[in-house]
Amino acid sequence: MTRSGGDFQPRPLKRLFTANQCWTSFLDAGGLRDIEVEAVTKMLACGTRILGVKEYNCDKPECPHVRYVTNSCGSRACPSCGKKATDLWIATQLNRLPDCDWVHLVFTLPDTLWPVFESNRWLLNDVCRLAVENLLYAARKRGLEPGIFCAIHTYGRRLNWHPHACACVSDLRRSE
Repeated sequence: MTRSGGDFQPRPLKRLFTANQCWTSFLDAGGLRDIEVEAVTKMLACGTRILGVKEYNCDKPECPHVRYVTNSCGSRACPSCGKKATDLWIATQLNRLPDCDWVHLVFTLPDTLWPVFESNRWLLNDVCRLAVENLLYAARKRGLEPGIFCAIHTYGRRLNWHPHACACVSDLRRSE
């Protein structure tokens, strides 16, 4: 078997979960939701033989080269697969959205409410709706009709629980 592209480089997030039995400790401690366990399990299996392998051979019978390619997990939470899905989503949106400048807005929740949303995640569905309703209300008062797309993010940059809504709004500011 030959490998192209140099030596194998383990995925950094995978190393973080597997170093010093971190993931095993989290599992043993309990308190994780099934969806979290499933996402991490998929991510840890991604790119390994656990998910299966495809074998590619040269068309020439005398050629000894064989290439094995491991299957990916396809999980949105996987840094490798999720990045591909995100890039595809962005490309699709860019084809759908008007070609204009966009403004990124973040709607945060007071940290005193975070435990309420963590225990009642279904409430997060309303956060985007309320953010968009408020943006539309403010824009319509000024006679404007913006383009808006919004997403819920449940974790911050430090991977801590930090529910917030991110909205992208077409930039309707008028030059003077």
